[in-house]
Amino acid sequence: MADAAVPRFDNVTEDVISSHLTMAVAAPPAAATRVRILDSAFECVRDVGLGRTTMEDVARAAGVSRQTVYRYFPSKDHLILALVLREEEKFLSGVRTAFSATADLEDACYRSFLFCLRFAREHPLLDRLLASDPETLLPYLTTRAGPVLARARDVMEELLASKVWVRADLLEQAADTGVRMVLSYALAPPSLPDTDVARALSRILAGALGVKRQRKDAGR
Repeated sequence: MADAAVPRFDNVTEDVISSHLTMAVAAPPAAATRVRILDSAFECVRDVGLGRTTMEDVARAAGVSRQTVYRYFPSKDHLILALVLREEEKFLSGVRTAFSATADLEDACYRSFLFCLRFAREHPLLDRLLASDPETLLPYLTTRAGPVLARARDVMEELLASKVWVRADLLEQAADTGVRMVLSYALAPPSLPDTDVARALSRILAGALGVKRQRKDAGR
C-alpha cells in the first residue's frame, strides 16, 4: 500500500516552500535581502498591479541588481507565490491572536472569523487586485491554492485542538471546511455585516465540533 503522502505541489511551489524554510535559518544578510525584495515586490504590485510588475521593477525598487532578484526568486511566478505566502503568515498571526483571546470555542471561532473577514476587506492589495488583476491573482487563491490552504488548515487544526471538548474525529475536516469558507467569503464578500457572517460561521463550526459535550451534558 502506498504511504499516506504529504500533499505534492508543482515544481515552482515546491521550490518556494523549500526556499522559505531555508531562509528561516539563513544568515541575516541573505534573509534581509530576501525581505527587501519581497517588500519591494509588494510596493510594485500596489503601485502598478500584479500583471504589470516586472522583475526589473522589483530590482530597481529594492536597490539590487536583477541578477540578485533572480538568485532568490528564479521567476516572477516564484516571487509572487512567495509574496502570497508571506502575506498569509501575517494573516495567520492575527488569527492566532484572535483565537487565543478566549477559552470558549464558539467565541474563539467568532473572533477568528471576524478578524479574517476584516483583514480581507482592509488588506491594501487584495480588493484592488481582485478588481484590476483577477486573472493574475485568482490562480494563487484557487487552482494553485494548495500551499495556502495547507498552511492555513494546519494552523486552524492546531488552534481548534487547543480547546476542550473538541471532537477529534471531525477536527481535520472541520479545519479544512473553516479555511475554505473563509477563502470563499474573502474572494466574494457577502452583503451581510461581517459580525453576522462571523457569528453564523462560528456557530456552524463550533456546533459540529462540540456535539459530544452537548450530548454528555444533556444526559446528566
